[in-house]
Amino acid sequence: MKSAHLIAAGLVLAAVATFAYVRAEDEPAGYVGKGQVVVQSTIGGDTKISLGGDIAMEERGARLRIDILSLAIPGTSGTISALISTQLFPPGGFTVVYDRAAGSFTVWSSSKQRYYTSGHGAAANQTVPPGPAAAVVAGGDLFSAFAFTRSLKDDTAFNISLGLAGHQTVNGHPATGMNFQYARTTKTGSAIELHGTFEFADDLDGVPVEITVAGKGGTMPDSAFRLDFSTLTKQTPPDQDFEVPAGYTRATSMGDVIGKTLPGI
Repeated sequence: MKSAHLIAAGLVLAAVATFAYVRAEDEPAGYVGKGQVVVQSTIGGDTKISLGGDIAMEERGARLRIDILSLAIPGTSGTISALISTQLFPPGGFTVVYDRAAGSFTVWSSSKQRYYTSGHGAAANQTVPPGPAAAVVAGGDLFSAFAFTRSLKDDTAFNISLGLAGHQTVNGHPATGMNFQYARTTKTGSAIELHGTFEFADDLDGVPVEITVAGKGGTMPDSAFRLDFSTLTKQTPPDQDFEVPAGYTRATSMGDVIGKTLPGI
């Protein structure tokens, strides 16, 4: 039985990791922005759910912070939307900090004063697996760039493609678009497919100002994600913004931090 909050949060984490992986090591010290996110997914086998909300973003060096400020369910009344969203996520939203250097993430809730981190013990297995983009960012030579191929010994099919999507103005910025497709099937029959588009701001050293991702496979049902930044500026946020606030209690699962499971889901 899948939890709606884990599906949505998983997509948010995947988007955070994707954003971090496509950033270059020699970029400016930091960025600060605000935007909107929409997640569409399938739960309980055939029940479709959409969530939309406002976010804030901060980047400093290898660390990226995403704050989910508000969430609602499009197409429902304000009262019903608020009721359901509070069952999925804690009041006041939650914060995700992804550290691409360590390959780990931390999630905390200010209302619950609890946090969860993937960096220790069994939880470490829940970090986003490295891929070609991660290898290129982490490596500095040709051999490092292809280090990910060591994992292909367990695959029966693997395909990744990138293509220029053109140049246009996106969210107020001159942008260069890139389409991507990723497909992988293991010898056990497990398969995953992802495709989407990045729009990189030409006037902000290639920061993505719009990300769209759709995919399915593995433990993820048919899902789609869209992130648009309405404001984005070069600015170095304070280092303490990426640390768990003092006095918070560590949780044993991410679900204990970000919400509850809806009845019957």
